[in-house]
Amino acid sequence: MTLATGAAGGALFFFLNLPLPWVLGAMCANALLAQATPFVPRLPPAWRGYAMIAIGTMLGTGFTHDVVVRAQSWIPSLVAMVLLSLVFYLGAYWVFRRVGRMDRTTALFAAMPGGLSVVTMLAEEYRTEVGRVVLCHTARIVVLLVMAPVLIQLISGIDLADANRASFAEAEPLDPLRHGAMALVAVACWWLGQRFRFPSAQLLIPLFASAALHMTGVLTVHVPPLLSAAAQIVIGGSVGARFAGYTLRQIARDGSIAAGVGIVLALGSLAGAWALAPLIGAPVAPLFLAYLPGGAPELGVVALALAIDPALVAAHHVLRVFLIVAVLPYAAARSRRRLRRD
Repeated sequence: MTLATGAAGGALFFFLNLPLPWVLGAMCANALLAQATPFVPRLPPAWRGYAMIAIGTMLGTGFTHDVVVRAQSWIPSLVAMVLLSLVFYLGAYWVFRRVGRMDRTTALFAAMPGGLSVVTMLAEEYRTEVGRVVLCHTARIVVLLVMAPVLIQLISGIDLADANRASFAEAEPLDPLRHGAMALVAVACWWLGQRFRFPSAQLLIPLFASAALHMTGVLTVHVPPLLSAAAQIVIGGSVGARFAGYTLRQIARDGSIAAGVGIVLALGSLAGAWALAPLIGAPVAPLFLAYLPGGAPELGVVALALAIDPALVAAHHVLRVFLIVAVLPYAAARSRRRLRRD
């Protein structure tokens, strides 16, 4: 029922030529279902893992030889992303502490610029108010997913309706041998992701494997559009389904604060991209997506759906995930020690 609702919402958004139809349509349909009816949307956790395998594989296809050659030009942008992420975190932390009146540890997790899977896992371990943390991240992701295509259309002139149609109209023909090889690689990545349970493994392992194969020219094919749409429906539906666990009062309280933070951070990302674009000779749109402090799967989908330099966007978000994994446990432990002293 949850998947069918998401698919129906995605199809409606697609036929109405709305931006990111499969993600936003599935998200809106399940969020509305969760709040307007007694039904509780739910997707098995494994399904999101399957979708992340597909998205990681799709993102990896962008790492062609030509892209890797120019990757060294991304270094100033990667440094800028790290600095921006720190500024975004400090600003969001202050808002959640002062306006949201969260304790230090809960505010720390709620303010993290992305990495929802690892944030949620560690939030339970460090005994934060996990529901508030997830709601803040979800509300921010919703705002970023809605704002990103609109702002991109304004700054780059990309016709979002054309992008929707092109994903199917310009699909490459299926090659049983090469697409079959890609499917085998994806299955192997899924198996490895089950064995090596580090954060975001289901996204990162297929991304690295697909990137290695495409940059060396071993594979040059892309994920079929129907499979891409299915992965986007699962990602969007899983975001919308999270609203089933919250009352309208909770959404109005923490959700509105997080949404306001998301709007400010989106505008800050746009300003950062605009300032840095002339310095590194890159377009504003992919830098904007790279700097947005949201989830790597969700914003990776935006880059894929709009064909906006997915490799550059993926590289920035992968680095951010690694930084969060490295820094968050230390910061949470220090915050907990301070709470004990207080």
